[in-house]
Amino acid sequence: APAQAAGLWCPPPRRIAVFRALQLGDMLCSVPALRALRQAAPQAHITLIGLPNAAGFVRRFAHYIDELMPFPGLPGMPEQAADGAALPPFYEQARARRFDLAIQLHGSGTLTNPVLEQLGAARTAGFVPPDAMPPSPLFIRWPDHLPEILRYTALMQHLGAPAADARLEFPLGDADRAECAALLAATGLAP
Repeated sequence: APAQAAGLWCPPPRRIAVFRALQLGDMLCSVPALRALRQAAPQAHITLIGLPNAAGFVRRFAHYIDELMPFPGLPGMPEQAADGAALPPFYEQARARRFDLAIQLHGSGTLTNPVLEQLGAARTAGFVPPDAMPPSPLFIRWPDHLPEILRYTALMQHLGAPAADARLEFPLGDADRAECAALLAATGLAP
């Protein structure tokens, strides 16, 4: 129940891992949930466990995510080739970080919940397949009927995070504007 999960923030977790090892479009769908997570835990150090190419995403959304911990892949996950030899040291490094909370924002949990368990976090949260029993009150059944963005905000709401704002965002900085101006000048395009 959401009321039970709301106690998750008292005392607030200091080290949070978010598992979402997907490409940019899918990552952008998680921004409203990440925004809610940051609002619920403003002082926490939030680590995204994701694809190595998510470094640019983490830089762009540094107001929600503090760092990237590259995930070496897993058999059955099509986003990147699995590096089986890199998994044991990855899990060892994750356990050494002593995450207070690990959140699975990567699908129904069929493939990803075993990854979450290996992180060694004090508490875990996320999704389970629709026909599975949640292992704790911090898990919900995969809401397949919801649009992608609302699935992740539903989990944040369940966890007691303020997730009513489902707006997407893509912040632009001075470097983006300079790159755009250079591209326009080099190609002769008019805005």
